[in-house]
Amino acid sequence: MPWHPVFLHFPIALLTTAVVVDAAALLCRRPNWQPGAYALLLAGTVGAAASVFTGNADAVAYRQADVAAAIQDHEDLGTATFLLFLLMLLGRLPDVLRAGRRGSIQPPGQAGRRAAWLWLAVGVVGLVLLYLTSHHGGELVYQHGVGQYGVGRQSFGPQDVEALMPKKL
Repeated sequence: MPWHPVFLHFPIALLTTAVVVDAAALLCRRPNWQPGAYALLLAGTVGAAASVFTGNADAVAYRQADVAAAIQDHEDLGTATFLLFLLMLLGRLPDVLRAGRRGSIQPPGQAGRRAAWLWLAVGVVGLVLLYLTSHHGGELVYQHGVGQYGVGRQSFGPQDVEALMPKKL
């Protein structure tokens, strides 16, 4: 059973929500929302690790298929996305550890606000990578039939759709 489809939706939702909550915390000047955004980032990054791991394992069956290069591109995008969000997670960790009872991850003052904007920019870049990775994965499934018909499926075309349609009486 391919496990990648089981895991891939969680990091998409969690990482997107993490960046949106982080942006809302900055724009609405609600630094007390940042711990929630960081928790979403943590959960999303763990989910991304699981998605990359299961995706790489599931792709082994397609290494010799005509979609191997496209799968490799998707893997590279997925790994880059995971690493960027991991960098964001680890880069913010010192502020999380120093936050204590302050209720905000963002250090006080203007320097803290600039750092928060910088991390938000990294998150937006991560979302662009996440979109590209997701779009590329969708093309693999819906245009090439990867994961649809088993190992070694070469292509997906109109004749395959017709084969799936109910027979006329």
